[in-house]
Amino acid sequence: MNENTKREAFVSLFSFFGRTQVKTDKVVIRPPYNADERLFAHMCPTCVQTPCVSACPEKIIVIEDDKIPYIVFTQSGCTFCEECAKACPQDVLTLGTTSAIRLEASFKIDTVQCLAWKQTICRSCADVCDAKAIVFFGMLRPLIEIEKCTGCGMCYAPCPTNAIAFSAQHRGKG
Repeated sequence: MNENTKREAFVSLFSFFGRTQVKTDKVVIRPPYNADERLFAHMCPTCVQTPCVSACPEKIIVIEDDKIPYIVFTQSGCTFCEECAKACPQDVLTLGTTSAIRLEASFKIDTVQCLAWKQTICRSCADVCDAKAIVFFGMLRPLIEIEKCTGCGMCYAPCPTNAIAFSAQHRGKG
């Protein structure tokens, strides 16, 4: 079974449980391939057709009333396929800029909610992490190695106990 097939199987299995993304203090995660956060507020509201939304094969880019795209990880994560950047007519998303989603501390594991931290073998987050950023100490106690994490969000939806959380403070990598 190749990595994409395995990831798709986990995501579809765990998305069945209807996970909802909790937004506290309006956490906003912008699509990758952007070098300047200010361009979203300046250019995106003038874009009439929202091609980045329709181009995303994972269907994780959404736009609300402010007409500025952001990502939700409730069903899937970003595969960094470049389709959103290719479709962007405003040059807000451009190829050649970093493909990582720029978050400080990206994702973290809530050790109180995590099954593995409660002595139950669960690898749902690590099994879908292509960056191999989730490491286990023994069979239990997973942690996310922030320096390896791309912020793709693939680990978010498959977690059966909603133990994956994220932060929206920007790293500045780019």
